[in-house]
Amino acid sequence: AAPRLFSTTRSIKDLPSTKQKGTQYFGMEWFKGRKPTEINAKMVDLPRPPFDPKPYRLDFAKYPGVASGLGAEYFFRDDQRSPLTYYHLRSAAAGDVVAVGATDQRAREARTIDNYVKERTRGLAVQIVLEGRGVKAYWEPKFPHLKARLGVGAKVKDLSEYCLRDPDVSVHISKKGDVVALHGPTKERVGTLAYRLLRKMQPILQPYTGKGAHFAHHMPRRKAVRKK
Repeated sequence: AAPRLFSTTRSIKDLPSTKQKGTQYFGMEWFKGRKPTEINAKMVDLPRPPFDPKPYRLDFAKYPGVASGLGAEYFFRDDQRSPLTYYHLRSAAAGDVVAVGATDQRAREARTIDNYVKERTRGLAVQIVLEGRGVKAYWEPKFPHLKARLGVGAKVKDLSEYCLRDPDVSVHISKKGDVVALHGPTKERVGTLAYRLLRKMQPILQPYTGKGAHFAHHMPRRKAVRKK
């Protein structure tokens, strides 16, 4: 076979201009910048499943009987892409069960139904994780006097007022002081208070040092330090 002809035998990752580029976000080279043309490293569109000409299948999802509180205004509303089928099954032995059927899985497992059930049963919670040396939250001496320190030698912040803003949202701190958990009745009330606490526990240099707070399973975006 004939040899492949290129203008250079060096790889793009070995070029000096690529190595000197250190001022962008981590992972930028995976989405932008120069790429070798002899490989296909990205798939723009995922392959679609094969077309099935048969009638759509109607499946059901089960919820506690409390989901019936949404009423006909939700289950039988107009302009639905996948119309819902609703059954309320009453049983003395198994309890009340609501069966929601639809041809689309996303329609029968909608967040509206899930949030409605959680708000009226166990409530909702969110965790704020504190990372870094010397970063911790603690009670002084007890609730609601919340204190937060964002590093060794950093000034202690008094966040007591946020623990009293919503009487139905409770604030808990782990024994180590690296997790702040908020629990309340609705997603809006818990999320509002959690975001305000989060912003108070995020230093300006967190994108560079990594010290500070972030929501659980949502890592903050980091920036590369400029090399001198």
